[in-house]
Amino acid sequence: MEEKMKQVLYKWLEIDLVNIAKKMGLSNKSCDVNLELLMDTIRCLDYESIVVKKPSVNYIITVIGLMWEHVDHTKFDLRKFVIKILSRIGYPTSAIICDKDFDKENGTFSGLDSWIDEVALTINQTKNEIMVANQKYLLTDYQKQIWDSMDNDKVLGISAPTSAGKSFVILLKLVDRLINDNIDIVYIVPTLSLLNQVTEDFNRELKKVGVTDYWISNSFDDQQLSNKKNIYIMTQEKAIAAFSDTEKAFTKRLILVADEIQNIERIREDKDQRAKILYDTLIEFRYKDNVEQIIISGPRIEEIEKVGKSIFGIETKDHTTDISPVLNLTYSIKKVDKKYYLKQYCALTQEPLTLEIENAEIIEGYGKKQYTDRYLSYLNNVVKGVGENCQNIVFSPTSDSARKIAMALGDTSNGIERELIEYYGMTVRENYSLCKTLEKGVAYHHGKLPMHVRRTLEKAIADKKINTVVCTTTLLQGVNLPAQNVFIRNPHLYVKKQKQSSELTNYEMANLRGRAGRLLKDYIGRTFVMDEDEFIDSEGYEQLELFEDVTKELPSGYEQKFEEYKDFIEEALDNNTPVDATMKKYGYIISYIRQSVLKYGAESRGRMKNVGIKLTQKQVAAIILKLDSIDVPKEICYKNRYWDPLVLDYIYNEYDGKLPNTPMEKGAKSKLDKAMRFLRENDVTAEMYNKNIPSTYRKKTMRSIMSSLSLQWATGKALCEILNNSRYEGDDGADNIDSTIELLQNTISYNLPLLLKPLYDMKQSESPFLKCMQVGAFGVVERCMIEMGVPRESALYLYKEIFDEKEIKVKNRLELEQIIREKIRLEYKNIPYWIQVQLDFLI
Repeated sequence: MEEKMKQVLYKWLEIDLVNIAKKMGLSNKSCDVNLELLMDTIRCLDYESIVVKKPSVNYIITVIGLMWEHVDHTKFDLRKFVIKILSRIGYPTSAIICDKDFDKENGTFSGLDSWIDEVALTINQTKNEIMVANQKYLLTDYQKQIWDSMDNDKVLGISAPTSAGKSFVILLKLVDRLINDNIDIVYIVPTLSLLNQVTEDFNRELKKVGVTDYWISNSFDDQQLSNKKNIYIMTQEKAIAAFSDTEKAFTKRLILVADEIQNIERIREDKDQRAKILYDTLIEFRYKDNVEQIIISGPRIEEIEKVGKSIFGIETKDHTTDISPVLNLTYSIKKVDKKYYLKQYCALTQEPLTLEIENAEIIEGYGKKQYTDRYLSYLNNVVKGVGENCQNIVFSPTSDSARKIAMALGDTSNGIERELIEYYGMTVRENYSLCKTLEKGVAYHHGKLPMHVRRTLEKAIADKKINTVVCTTTLLQGVNLPAQNVFIRNPHLYVKKQKQSSELTNYEMANLRGRAGRLLKDYIGRTFVMDEDEFIDSEGYEQLELFEDVTKELPSGYEQKFEEYKDFIEEALDNNTPVDATMKKYGYIISYIRQSVLKYGAESRGRMKNVGIKLTQKQVAAIILKLDSIDVPKEICYKNRYWDPLVLDYIYNEYDGKLPNTPMEKGAKSKLDKAMRFLRENDVTAEMYNKNIPSTYRKKTMRSIMSSLSLQWATGKALCEILNNSRYEGDDGADNIDSTIELLQNTISYNLPLLLKPLYDMKQSESPFLKCMQVGAFGVVERCMIEMGVPRESALYLYKEIFDEKEIKVKNRLELEQIIREKIRLEYKNIPYWIQVQLDFLI
């Protein structure tokens, strides 16, 4: 039987390869399914799911996926058979795809052929059913294990392929806990796109089961509601800010979830601040007694139970699986001598299946990196051939090339409704590139999108209004953009190689491939590699491991960096040397040590040991003695935890300039320029200045432009008005639009306030200036809406259109939030649709 099963598998893979090559335009051959193959397949699946003690779930899912994809459903009705087989192996959720009459409300499949089959199905299905309030859900075996574990275990480590449905079952269990318990949730995500998605998921499921006594927030307020269940869905930056700003952060009983935990991987890289912030945030929660449960989750994390134990000091329940309910196939084009071949990679085959390409003359750009018009035309034909009536993701190495690729794909017959295009034209600019690509049914998604564009674009993609999306690495951060196909040219994260250019790692490539196909939606997800040799020639892609589902080992703290630079670190500590530009590789460790010792004294030694920094009692005592001599108040150091206390002490004693109190006051730009000049021109502070300000904007005219944009942004000037000048016209204007949006959203809203924060904490702690700069608005109501999660441009619109009383008198921030929510709820039906979709989480 083993040989027959192998023959069946390879025959289905062959059928798939030949038919895909034809769709790509690479071959004229076709391959049909015959009755004999179907009968052999049925026998093999029956045998594997009944007779074998531990059936190969991956084999069954692979064969069912291929069979369902290629069989003629008008000739062969396989629905009932597929439901039986998938229910037997604990994956009834995948059977929902083939049963168009599945009863979602009651979680039951449509009728089978016999009473015995019905009973068997019920028995298999019952063990995977759960109830949330009065709503029934059907889970896989793996999801059910997580569900049960969340009733019993303190710390859970969840590692699984992207399409395994791990985030969904975590969400369901959290909703169940909120129904039955007065507990808070802290859910940490790496990106704003994922934050929006999780917020909407919570809101949808809570509404579905009738829960109303909850409060979703994207930031912490120490006036948290005691009569409601607080759900904090936040980035690591927001979470760490709460710990820095108040001693009362997250004091109620809570459950902590850290999704996409693989992002701490880059903690060893001196330039990656976000990984360090995520790690430090988790360490803060380690020492909180009110944390009742911790869940860390990510795709294919190696020994995730050890990661949990290392971070939290508690035994971690391991929930690891390599089984994906979606078959992932990878196809690559390979050149051998003068011939081209299409190769098909499957996890169940030791060697890829290979087909010689007949129509090799259509292949363009093989072995090259530039995105020429001829290559883009070829790519467009392949995407149209394979991706017709599908949702497609095209990976781009940079944000600039994403725009260029999107402009070349699609055609006007696929254009989407004008209303969204007009909305972007009004709120950004009429010549905004996204408006042009949407006219051809194509979008691009990268980190330079304004928040209101990002939110509405992701909604349009989720609603299948857009079929093809060109993405950068934002796609790797867990954003659930539905797609059946992913296209990638090569692993390069550049078009023209430079000294700092990088590549997609094999782990990141595996994550990217995992974006093709989704639980409950698809049986097969496909990845198309346009140039295999570029992967083979890149470090980390050995031929034997090419396109395998590799796992990732995560670092457990700062130990490696500390040991590597131990002599330099100890020398700086002994000599009381402030962190400067010569310490780029290890300066953050020195700042971490001094901040820890300043806050926790002798107790800091044990805390630092837990993160891999091992100092003697004598060394800690010496640091305490040295820090006793600084003049800057400790509270200011605590609020600026990523600054070296010695650098803060220098600023405290040396800076005597004035700061703008509001963005509208007379002389605000001059004061801002002088403050930045002080930070840039002093050797002690220059490193932090260069770390936070892009090189383009560090000096003279460009720094002045940045200051002007900062004030316009902070006063609440609409983005379309900021971009309303000749610099943003014509073809060059498209580049300038994106670069300005990036400057506003990244540098002005985040980095610049971090840079200026010590000065304000020392000189004008009550000033609203930095808060205005962070959110991009001056008015209290607009600022509150933006902090609640309403995109800036929509908050400005709402304030102008629906708030009659411009001055709202309230006792505190929470009262203002309640007024805003009620006002939006009352006016919701009168608000334009594409603004409505940004407000659903408030209704």
